[in-house]
Amino acid sequence: MYLTAMHPSNYPVQRRRFITDIASIAILALSLFTLPPAGALSLDDALPSMSASDRASLINEGELLRFHPDGVSPGLLPNTELTADVVRRIVAGDLNIGIEGLFFTPIDSLPSSYSTMDSDERKLALYNILLSVSTLEGLEYYSASRGEMRLLFEESWVIADPDNKEPLPDRLAVSVPAQESIFIHQKDKSFGSNESVMTFRAASDVFATDIINLTPMRYKGIIKVVDPENMQVHLIVVPVDEGLLLYGTMSAQTRNVKAFLDRARNSFTNRVVALTGWYKDRLLDEFGG
Repeated sequence: MYLTAMHPSNYPVQRRRFITDIASIAILALSLFTLPPAGALSLDDALPSMSASDRASLINEGELLRFHPDGVSPGLLPNTELTADVVRRIVAGDLNIGIEGLFFTPIDSLPSSYSTMDSDERKLALYNILLSVSTLEGLEYYSASRGEMRLLFEESWVIADPDNKEPLPDRLAVSVPAQESIFIHQKDKSFGSNESVMTFRAASDVFATDIINLTPMRYKGIIKVVDPENMQVHLIVVPVDEGLLLYGTMSAQTRNVKAFLDRARNSFTNRVVALTGWYKDRLLDEFGG
């Protein structure tokens, strides 16, 4: 049986109402966001509504993960100038399954050059890490079920357009633009070969990228689970006074979610943890950690 995505107008009435309720809640939450102070952020600025217990877990354990098995309403997003746009994109996608993760690295665990580098130079370095698409090739993740590290991305590179899979070199920015987009090709263990559009955004000291699939996502290359443009991956980099926050989310619009719920949870979680871990490792390399 093929697990194809379904347009919201074809959902059962109860399902459409639920999606509408989720969207309404997310929009209400969006209205509660206020822009943080200009300049450097503190954890209090970035996480004004986080509970004391969640904040303690984030600081002590370094991560918070939240799975959304039936409608996606972001709850771990840091409060930044880019947050409202991310929420709008997720809500507009009518995404019905996803995982989000928030990861914190204290300042004393970052290389000393991260703090001492000129601020403009540091911003450019942080941004260029996001552009280094080819370094995702060979990225591994830990498989709890197998008890071992496994390859996530077999291939990852920039392409000129979705019809041309010839590799192009990573772009290297000489200044940080407010927004730009590229096309990428990736092949991974879960969804096979796919082409996507990757968009980068920057505001003050915050950087974000999102990846939207342009080709169908097929589990193990056979079972179609997501139609084009119905999967979103977001990665947000938020430097704070106390260290570095990384927010990652992967979510999709698909049907018969319960038929592959456990696999989706594992696959989505693996990607979010691997992508945020990739960024941190690249930062340590870039800043000499």
